[in-house]
Amino acid sequence: MRVIFAVLACLVLAQCASGEDKRFRVGEAPTSYVIIGIAEAHENTSPSYTVLWRRLDADGQFMRYGARRIFEARSESGDGVQAPGIPGEFILSEVEPGTYALDSVFALIRDRRVNYSANGVVRGPERPSFEVRPGEAVYLGIWEADLDDVVAVVRPWRLEQSDLDAVLRQTDAVVGPVRLVEPQTRSVPCTPYRIRANSQRQVC
Repeated sequence: MRVIFAVLACLVLAQCASGEDKRFRVGEAPTSYVIIGIAEAHENTSPSYTVLWRRLDADGQFMRYGARRIFEARSESGDGVQAPGIPGEFILSEVEPGTYALDSVFALIRDRRVNYSANGVVRGPERPSFEVRPGEAVYLGIWEADLDDVVAVVRPWRLEQSDLDAVLRQTDAVVGPVRLVEPQTRSVPCTPYRIRANSQRQVC
């Protein structure tokens, strides 16, 4: 009988653990939270786009590319959130606090046998940037991703509270207020290089 009670107790504990509230809690979390919308331009919906933001160090330079130093917003990734009546998809991500700047855009067109790619490194040095503090959640608005000849580009489209409200209703991912942030232009130098030797993708 004791064995049965022990098994039941374990099952109850497992259910409690699986039902743990994983929402981001503004003002309590040591990390930060970023929400951004990516909408593909009507004339260039074939590519999947990756919009890369990277953290800056204390001197205002890009930190080395790597985990916990980047924030990537990918279209057609399967991880995005769509809100009825609003174009594009929204990417929600927990990130390290700090200042981030737009590094590059990358577009990939998948064909049957060959993949075509387009780089969009922001050679700058002028580029959009934003800051997010510990325990803070920010919304950067909807950005339009496009191809300009053979270069991938992204530009701010709109920043509206109603879009953010619709996303939060869909996901219920954040407990507390989310601040609307319009990225500001700042100067960050860039020396483009391939992200890997066997990849065509470039970053700063």
